[in-house]
Amino acid sequence: MLATQEYVERKFNEFNRLCFDGKLKPLPIRLSHARTFLGQLSYKRTRKWLGSCQFTDFVLKISVQTDLPEQELEDTILHEMIHYYILSNQMHDTSAHGEIFTRMMNDLNRRYGRHITVSRRRTAEEMERDVRIRQHLVCEVRFKDGRTGIMIAAHTRLAQLWDAIKRVPEVSDSRWYVSTDPFFNRFPRALTPKVYKISEADLEEHLKGATRL
Repeated sequence: MLATQEYVERKFNEFNRLCFDGKLKPLPIRLSHARTFLGQLSYKRTRKWLGSCQFTDFVLKISVQTDLPEQELEDTILHEMIHYYILSNQMHDTSAHGEIFTRMMNDLNRRYGRHITVSRRRTAEEMERDVRIRQHLVCEVRFKDGRTGIMIAAHTRLAQLWDAIKRVPEVSDSRWYVSTDPFFNRFPRALTPKVYKISEADLEEHLKGATRL
């Protein structure tokens, strides 16, 4: 299933009562079209006196790019709620998924029959199923050693990336296209130069019908 605003809010309240004793304060919930994560807790980190940090301005983000089994979507929400519990209580773990996170995750899995994991990214199969029509700004990159690659620009960064890729010493040529081929859905939209290797055959196949800029 694909997440909805109502569903995520309802599950957050349900899991807050059941798993966190109602101790989590309400927070903004946003649906995201990100392709690189299923769930994410964003926040601000403020450096305090003597080097300690305070965590504020929490936002729970759930991606609607991947159709998941409901239990997996629930586990994704719970995963981010563990992060929220730790950081909103100003607890400092040994790493992003350190000792505190792992202990809480294992406890919830055991007590409630969940299958929360440390990390979960989209699989190759899931990316293959993403056939939504979206407009992509595609840079075809040719390297001096013969390799080929592509970069998908964020729409707000086209001008900066257009100039930046030309200054990369290893790049011999770059060409820009507009394409709606769903193949490009699997690549993150770049804010800084980030090139992904691609074969000549795939490059030619998926740039068919693209418009040269």
